[in-house]
Amino acid sequence: MSGILLVEDEEAIKRKLMNNVPWRDYGFDPVLGASNGEEALSLLEQHPIQIVVTDIQMPVMNGIELIKEIKKRNYRMKIIVISGFAEFEYARESINLAVSEYLLKPFATRRLLEVALRLKAELGEEQAKEEELAALRAQISNNMSVLREKFLTDLLNGKVGKADFAAKLQFLGLDQHENRPFQVVVLELHDSSDELVPEEDKYLLDLQFYQYLERELANSAYQFLLLNYYHRQMVAVIFDPDRDLPLCLEEWLNRLRVHLNKDITIGVSNCYQTLLDLFVAHREAGMALQNRFLYGLNRVYAVGDLHLAHPDYHKIFYQLYQNRIFDDLRVGANDEILEDLTKLFTELRSSCLGPEPIRIIAANLLLLTCATLNELGYNLEELFEEGVPPLNMISRTQSLDELEAEFKKIFARINHLISRSRESLNQQRVDEIRRYLETNYAAEITLSAMAEKYKLSPGYLSLLFTERTGKNFSDYLTECRIRKAKELLKHTEMRIYEIATAVGYNDPYYFSSCFKKLTNQTPSEYRENLVKK
Repeated sequence: MSGILLVEDEEAIKRKLMNNVPWRDYGFDPVLGASNGEEALSLLEQHPIQIVVTDIQMPVMNGIELIKEIKKRNYRMKIIVISGFAEFEYARESINLAVSEYLLKPFATRRLLEVALRLKAELGEEQAKEEELAALRAQISNNMSVLREKFLTDLLNGKVGKADFAAKLQFLGLDQHENRPFQVVVLELHDSSDELVPEEDKYLLDLQFYQYLERELANSAYQFLLLNYYHRQMVAVIFDPDRDLPLCLEEWLNRLRVHLNKDITIGVSNCYQTLLDLFVAHREAGMALQNRFLYGLNRVYAVGDLHLAHPDYHKIFYQLYQNRIFDDLRVGANDEILEDLTKLFTELRSSCLGPEPIRIIAANLLLLTCATLNELGYNLEELFEEGVPPLNMISRTQSLDELEAEFKKIFARINHLISRSRESLNQQRVDEIRRYLETNYAAEITLSAMAEKYKLSPGYLSLLFTERTGKNFSDYLTECRIRKAKELLKHTEMRIYEIATAVGYNDPYYFSSCFKKLTNQTPSEYRENLVKK
């Protein structure tokens, strides 16, 4: 219900306004009257009023003064001003006060009712919008930790621009951390039995890892941000690091190992100041972490310990993480990989780096390649003895040419492994799709939907399906549907249009056309010939 207040100093007009319309029948309650602005304000303090109808010329407090007081008190309501022609200047002032409607005397009470109903509807719409916005604000507030984590993940991946950076920091409550020195610490948990563990147990171990590390950080003197960035990998941003941090990291590492009974390795970045540099710091910590392949697990590796002084070293080393070779490796583009290797070694030759920095770059290339293969789910034991990358090969080579040749041999083996695995996987995918079509022929099935389901491009899936079955996707699906239609024509009394729907055709005429194209008969002719036999 919406309360309405009618303010008029002439008693007869006020009674007419109050009684000539069955206000309560139209959803207005309470219906109140006042003779001047002061009486009206007193009633507004006591009753829930949404619409005020007020005259302008009144004793004690006129309508303009009343409207100003209502605005001053921030009452949420609609105001209708009624006035005679002679009060035009007052009317103009009321318009300046942003009243909702202005009615010129004389007017029919029916007209007042129409205006009041319209304003009542507007109030309802405004309230609904406010409730919707309040719900959205509550949702944002409830999900603030998720939004904060998403933003930090974007920062780690270098996906946040400078334009709205400060505004986002403030909105997410992270501005207190800006322009403070920090280091990024990446902690990785190693579990050789991971493939045998149920999925739920993997998540439970991740949660244990996160919660225990969070307790360790909370009990320290450092302020921090913590992310479960990747499966088995935590990223901690430690603010205001001091000379005691390395010792603390060693202690946390040892306690985590005992608590979780797992191997753990830590990589630490250099020190940075703005959170926009989280991307660089995270890459550095990841690079330091790669040393686990060289020197073993359960250690803390700092990127600052590498002592890499050559100016070109940093350029090549950082670009290594963005090298196209890893993208090409993910899609199995063998020819492109060989081109990428050639370009990389050409750059190494022109850099005039010494043997040791080149060996470090080569070791990281090999380690990043192994990490990419692990990410793609390939078994390194099928590539290397005991699944260990041949880092000793790098130290044995006597020239860049020899080193380049060794890498090309390694990538040739990788390509063979990927091709063999992809061959098996592709056959498995096509077999699964065929089984799906033969079972779900009645559903709305498209090549695009199946491509999305199996994370392939529609063009590649079409080519793959035709190559493996000898038929294109659309023809194979049609054959499945017509084969089932034949069974229904033979063994049921269903009507033709019912059979069409049952096998996936919304249009019975199109069904008949497809049926005849494959059988040289219409569905009706096919059924008649069955009867004759």
